[in-house]
This record gives sequence, C-alpha cells and structure tokens, in this order.
Amino acid sequence: MSKRIIWITGGSSGIGFATAKHFLKRNWVVIISSSNLKKLNDAKNKIITNDNIDNLHIIKCDITDKKEVINTISSITNKIGDINIALLNAAAYSPNKNQDFDISNYELLIDVNLKGTLYCIDALKDAMKGKNNTIAIVSSPIGYRGWPTSGAYGMTKAAQLNLSESLFFDFKKIGINFRVVNPGFIDTEATRLNSFKMPFLKSAEFAAEKIFNGLVHKKKFEIYFPFLIVFFVKILRIMPYKLYFYLWKKIGNF
Repeated sequence: MSKRIIWITGGSSGIGFATAKHFLKRNWVVIISSSNLKKLNDAKNKIITNDNIDNLHIIKCDITDKKEVINTISSITNKIGDINIALLNAAAYSPNKNQDFDISNYELLIDVNLKGTLYCIDALKDAMKGKNNTIAIVSSPIGYRGWPTSGAYGMTKAAQLNLSESLFFDFKKIGINFRVVNPGFIDTEATRLNSFKMPFLKSAEFAAEKIFNGLVHKKKFEIYFPFLIVFFVKILRIMPYKLYFYLWKKIGNF
C-alpha cells in the first residue's frame, strides 16, 4: 500500500511546522512549502531523522505567484505522488493595534490569504479531481464576526470561511472533500505579535494533534479548537448588533 501524502503551505513554522512533525511521526509523506527557502531548510534540519528522511520534502513556493503554485503542485504529483490532503495554512498576519486604516496592509493580506489560497485551490482542483482527497483551509474564528483592530485579517479569514462553505458543495460534485480549520489562540510567531492576553492559549503541538485527528479520523466539515473559546465566539456570531457593539465597548472601550 502506497504511503499517504500531505502538502502543507506555510509549513516552516507555527501550526504548519507542528502539523508536519505530527504527520511524519505517523508515517505520512509530508511536503512543506514556504516562500522563505532559509526557513524551509531550517525547518527540515529540525525535523529530519534517519527514520523519516525519505518521507519529508521541502519545496519553495510563494503562493502569491500563480505560476509557482502550479509548478509546485505539478512537481509533487509527478515526482512524489497524488496529494491526499492539501492543508492551505500559509497566511499573512499583522495586528492593527492603533486601529489605523492602512490600505497597504489590506492589500498584503488579500494577496496572501485570499489570492494565494485561491491560486492553490485552482491548481489543486485539476490534480485532485475525482480522487476523493481533501483540501483544508486554515481559517480562524475571527472570521465569524468583525473584531476591533482586525479589519484586514478578519476580512480575509471571513472570506476563507465563506469560501470553504461554498466549495464544500461545489467540490463534492467533482470528488474532492473540502474542510476548514478554525484554531483559537495558538502560540506561534504570528500570535506573539498580539499586545493583549490571549485566553485559552494553546501550543502549536496541541493544534497539530487536533488537525491530524480531524483530517484523518473524523469526517466533520469544521475542525475547531479549543472548544470553549470557539464556542464563545460562535455565540458572538449570532448576537444582535446592539448587544455585540455594547459588549466590545465594555471589554475595551472600542
């Protein structure tokens, strides 16, 4: 029986890196990609052992470059094998502590989080069609509703969540499973940029275990964790505007 293959974008650090390690320990073939070749090589040196040397591959891929994405997926399928799971985890993150509207920040996050994700999906569609394999987007509970200081990031995560819901139906018709991952606060390079205390903060290894179990052992569309904070945010999702705005005013005088 051939080994199963997962491609992880943004796999050189944070959740992507921890997830790569988790899948490798379970004898999957793992391909991690990133736009930063140095970080990729550093990640490889941290993970590689005599036991998994044949199962780990690194490929430089800037997901904002459509041709690079196409070439990456073509290289994987031609040289390594069919992608069983594509975990679209690469993302740009820049918290707006001063609530300034900076159009360049919006453009950056749109290019990476939205256009980059779409480029991956477009290329994967042809490579995975009719094989009953899985595309999973790593979104965020912040996409459930607009938060103060999170206009650019929250907008892109809301779009990813909406896109995942829509493509669940569309891609089912062509034999591709669509999933979404919504992590709460996870201790990574990105979240360490936050200036506030993050409730229910969990490790990247915690996230990796939840993602593995959700993608491999369970069939639910949405994988979310930790339960308490995501459940709370889901409540905010249905809260009337008047009450929602009042709550934020009390929390942080927004």
